[in-house]
Amino acid sequence: MVDIWNTAMNIIICGATKTGAHAAEIFASNSDNITVVDTNLAALETLSENLDIAILNGKPASASVLKQAGACDADAVIAATEVDEVNLLCASTASYLGADRTYATVTHSTYLDRETLDYSQIFSIDSLICPALSTAQAIASRLRNPAAITVEQLAGHTIEVQLFEVSRGAVGLGRRLADVELPAGARLAAIIRGKDTYLPSGMSTVDEGDQVLLVANSDVFHEARRLFRSKDAGRRNVVIMGGSPIAVWLCRALKNRGFTIRLFETNRVRAEELAEKLAWVTVLQSDPTDPTVFTDEHIEFADAFVALTKDEHNILSCAWASSLGVAQTYPVVRRSDYGPFIEAMGITKTFNPQDLAVREIQQRFVRKRMSCVAELSEGALAIYRIRVGRGAEVIDKPLSALDLMPDCMIVVLEHDEHTGVVPSAKEVLQENDVVFVVVRRGYEEELRKLFAVK
Repeated sequence: MVDIWNTAMNIIICGATKTGAHAAEIFASNSDNITVVDTNLAALETLSENLDIAILNGKPASASVLKQAGACDADAVIAATEVDEVNLLCASTASYLGADRTYATVTHSTYLDRETLDYSQIFSIDSLICPALSTAQAIASRLRNPAAITVEQLAGHTIEVQLFEVSRGAVGLGRRLADVELPAGARLAAIIRGKDTYLPSGMSTVDEGDQVLLVANSDVFHEARRLFRSKDAGRRNVVIMGGSPIAVWLCRALKNRGFTIRLFETNRVRAEELAEKLAWVTVLQSDPTDPTVFTDEHIEFADAFVALTKDEHNILSCAWASSLGVAQTYPVVRRSDYGPFIEAMGITKTFNPQDLAVREIQQRFVRKRMSCVAELSEGALAIYRIRVGRGAEVIDKPLSALDLMPDCMIVVLEHDEHTGVVPSAKEVLQENDVVFVVVRRGYEEELRKLFAVK
């Protein structure tokens, strides 16, 4: 992701936790002014030894401490302690004091159920960030689409974007796209054929060997993808090790999506709790890395093995499962310095909850009216998030009437930071609407003029 801030920001991070420390490291690398607040002086001093940041020893949710840290005119306050309720109070207090943007990390699902009660609105917090949920969504997206070359999520994970190679015999191949019945809420945004990358029209065809960029609402993505990737049909067998909150979110994300799930948890009480909570999952109170269990459960035939316990155990378990025949292995690894070792073990992909949470905050904390959120196909394509400016050429016209092709395609209309949709051809844009646009390299200046971005 490219830099999205014009000037250094004043950011307060409450909590020298793993998430807080990672956020401090990422934002400090952008030359932002960072202050970390915590009651643990030793943890603060360790951070300050390694990063160019300010520290403040005190209670993060205390109004006087937040004032001392500079919350009254802070660009952002990120509450990342180990306690959900402290984070809610901290971010809410910072918002009341005048902080421009506030974020609170939470783990309990109660605070994320916006249909029952929107806690972010009640506490005047801009965003609630759940590292476990972000991680589960990222793993689920990879599991649902193992052949994807690139996987991105936009607008709070309500939109999926994938670049993947089409498979022989898929029903969408060799036909004009105008004749391919894509579900409503899905759009084929690009075709890569050899060294050529282009945005397709209704007259374009997708041929064997092509790569395609598919953008779709999450609820129809799988249906749309099957038109170009028929090989992925059939139920997939997934083994999950560890009954953490990530596991619960992951099982929910995979429900009714064509998966057979076995969840292994060694603690009897926790296993019983999970079995009652996740009725569609086979929960076993045992260790899948026990050779006897591995053999008896035929885990070698699993399509994927996901490890959600401690870093070292996750890495070793996935390496072992891979050596015994499991095709895809996904450990959760919180330590970034393990990277060189993991690459040598044949592990498919790792997921870092802290990194995913901070990336989500970065995506939501967009200051510029136009920012690049992803680059694809070795830079030949980019996805930009744009806020429509006053007097823009695209205002008050249906999308079908806009002269954008072959260099630009509007693929998503953002409702808010949590939701968005792939718009229909009849959609009409207004000033301050937020859209995501797929653009060919070299078209950025024209894009600014088109959307009146200054």
